[in-house]
Amino acid sequence: MLLFALSLFAGDIERVSATYEYFSNNPNETPAQAETAAIERAKQKALEDHFGIDVSSVSNTLLLNRAEGDKTQSQTNVFSLGGLSVRGEWIETIKEQVLDKRFVDGFWIVKVHVEGRARNHATEKTDIRFAFVRDVQDIESPVTFRDGNDLFLRFSSPVAGSLCVYLIDEDQNAFCLLPYDNNPSGAQAVEANRDYIFFSDRYERGAQEYTLNCQRSSEQNALYVVFSPNTFSKAHDSQAGTNWRDEQLPRQLSYEAFLRWLAANQKKDPSMVVRTTIISIRK
Repeated sequence: MLLFALSLFAGDIERVSATYEYFSNNPNETPAQAETAAIERAKQKALEDHFGIDVSSVSNTLLLNRAEGDKTQSQTNVFSLGGLSVRGEWIETIKEQVLDKRFVDGFWIVKVHVEGRARNHATEKTDIRFAFVRDVQDIESPVTFRDGNDLFLRFSSPVAGSLCVYLIDEDQNAFCLLPYDNNPSGAQAVEANRDYIFFSDRYERGAQEYTLNCQRSSEQNALYVVFSPNTFSKAHDSQAGTNWRDEQLPRQLSYEAFLRWLAANQKKDPSMVVRTTIISIRK
């Protein structure tokens, strides 16, 4: 459970909450993965209940709700939420609580309660486009990676701005993938209408390159893409050590400290865009 609160700086930030019961249909889903899915669905429900749903997204949202609420329905991707179908955005988490967790007929049923602070969409967000891929020639963004796969980021924005990218592992560590360690500005500047391929020295001279590793049989990572047309700098991280393979890790900070940084920046900058992608890494 993550529990923290920050003072409010903007008047349109409101407290929201929801209780949600998640039914897994994936026999390979671990307890931690089921809890993560339940928490994300609860946040989505809290936003929908408080701020409502955009009319243009009703059909997609109804399809998502049918998959959530009906045990017999399949779900193609339990993490494809993103908050894009609702009128609000999640700013910070106050409380996450697992109320019940059961293993029934080979599947997990998890009931959770979340409380947080969120904001109505007061401004139009920049329409950024991105995909995390394992091959720069592959335009698809896979949900599952294999141990040893390279990681690349394809990114474009219609306006110039600043960009940061973080990876969160299952041990609650937040690793800064972008900007690179040798960038003194603390943020990656991006130009308008330019197609970028990050994490590849072939396309970007001096780029840091990343390989995904999996110590367990299966792990999940969250990838945060943070963009703003306004200037901002990355969180206050520090040089990390090496992994179990004695490979150098990117700069890091705790997940809680990262969320504090993110919430503070979102409050100050309504134009900030935050997108999250959940990936699985398997042996």
